[in-house]
Amino acid sequence: MPTIINNRSTLETDPIRNFRFLVTFKPLVPTDATWLTTPKKVTVGFTSVSGLSVTTDSIPYREGGYNTTVHQIPGQSSFSPLTLQRGVVLGTKQHWDWMRQLFATVQGGSAKADQTTNFRCDIEIAVLSHPIAGSGGGNTVNYDDHVAMRFQVYNAWPTSVAYSDLNAGDNAILVEQLSLVHEGFDVNWAPDLKTTASAKF
Repeated sequence: MPTIINNRSTLETDPIRNFRFLVTFKPLVPTDATWLTTPKKVTVGFTSVSGLSVTTDSIPYREGGYNTTVHQIPGQSSFSPLTLQRGVVLGTKQHWDWMRQLFATVQGGSAKADQTTNFRCDIEIAVLSHPIAGSGGGNTVNYDDHVAMRFQVYNAWPTSVAYSDLNAGDNAILVEQLSLVHEGFDVNWAPDLKTTASAKF
């Protein structure tokens, strides 16, 4: 009788878990506006992030003399909007402020908006390892969580901010949903379990 060996028997061969992640917003500042107060990046915990996908359209093309099949030529690529959800915490009005800034910049709703105002930002989504790699146990514990992979999202800006319904009969929390459009993303994987969270890869 053959012996079945599990080829996923270590942390390095286990699939990456999808429930440990952090989202960092990196505001973009125009190069000619460095004298302004530079916005600082902020890391936020979310309940869920969805929409990390890319699609390339196909252009069918036929030509005389080669009529057996239709050529398929790559066309434009499009990236799905990101949807981020989190529970509303007292004083966390950043997303609403971001939406107001967009309105002030594009619609001219505020005298403070000018050409140096940028409502876009880059986003980094860090997927953390689980169990925490490098924690080891014993007396030496490494609290610098290992990042298994990173998504870098470019030139994102909000298209909607929505809040869950208010209902006195519910036993639930108030949830905020942020929808973002962007101009592409990149994915990078850590080379091993020894790479620290601060390392670039």
